[in-house]
Order: sequence, then C-alpha cells, then structure tokens
Amino acid sequence: TLRQHTNGKLYGEATTGGALGHGALFSFDLGLKPFITLRPTAAVVGKSVGILGQGLSQSTSVRFTPNVAASASVFSDTYMTTVVPNAALTGIVTVLFTQGQVNSDKKFRVTPTARSFSPTSGSVGTSVAITGNSLTGATKVTFGGMKVAVFTVNSNTQITATVPAGAVTGKIQVTTPGGTATSPSAFTVN
Repeated sequence: TLRQHTNGKLYGEATTGGALGHGALFSFDLGLKPFITLRPTAAVVGKSVGILGQGLSQSTSVRFTPNVAASASVFSDTYMTTVVPNAALTGIVTVLFTQGQVNSDKKFRVTPTARSFSPTSGSVGTSVAITGNSLTGATKVTFGGMKVAVFTVNSNTQITATVPAGAVTGKIQVTTPGGTATSPSAFTVN
C-alpha cells in the first residue's frame, strides 16, 4: 500500500525483489508539496498538539486559523508540539519558515467549550448569555437537546440565545464546525 510521507513523496514496499529477494522499499515522487500532520486532530484551547513533518527544527512560528500565533516547542527535525491558542478556530494549521511555509494535511478542529450561562433559569423568550471558548462560527444552540434557539455570536467567548418555545429543562449545547460543547449544568425552563 502506498503512503504519502510528510515530505510529499509516496512510499511503498514490494513483497518480492530486493537484495535477498525479501522485498524492497520504493518511493515515487509526483512533485506533491510537503505537509504537516497533527496529533490529535481536534482539541480545546489550551491543549497540547503534536506536529509531525520535515525540517521543523528550522521553523520560525506556528499559526492556527485565522492566523493566530501559537507557542511551539521543537523536539527534532520531524516532531514539535504546540498549544491551541485563544481565538483559534477550526481550519488549517501552518508552520512558517524563514523561506516559505507548510500547511496541515487536514483541517484541525478546535473543539468549543460552554463553561457557564446566565441566568440559570427563565421562561420562553428569556435572553441567556452563554460563555465559553471557540464559539465563533456557531451553527446551532439547543436547550435540553430539543429545541433550536435563535442566537447571536457576540464574540469567540460569548453567545446570546433566546429560550425557544417548547424548550425543556436540560443542558445547553452549542455546535460549531469544531464540534459540540455542552454546558456543565442544566438550564431550568420555568
């Protein structure tokens, strides 16, 4: 099976051939660009992420979408770590060099968090401020997992939602391109 290396080349193994007839490793260069791979592929702000690639000891910085600088520690020419920075959103991660850059092979998902909300109870039509992180780009807010609320994304750390008709007591969930965040406690519908 062919596998693409972070240097852009394809590598494989033949089951026969080679010096002793036990197979041979081969590579195929299609001129594809080098890339980096992230492990894990999703995390919340503040978590450490490993980066696999080539020439990383020559890197100058790491950037998350939308061009947010992140701290990084280089361990070898092929491995470094970074920490998901505040204001990072789901998207491509880039390692910059003095001359050029290398992008991640897939979008990195910045998982949202919903830490608290205020007020903690209310009737249909009540405005609720939800605080957390990585809330920009929210596509859905639910109360008790059942009804979709009308909401406004105020910032990367706050959403204002209106308790919808038919809402039930339960946890509040916020869905973004990075995943779904669930509040630590339940909102009580009066």
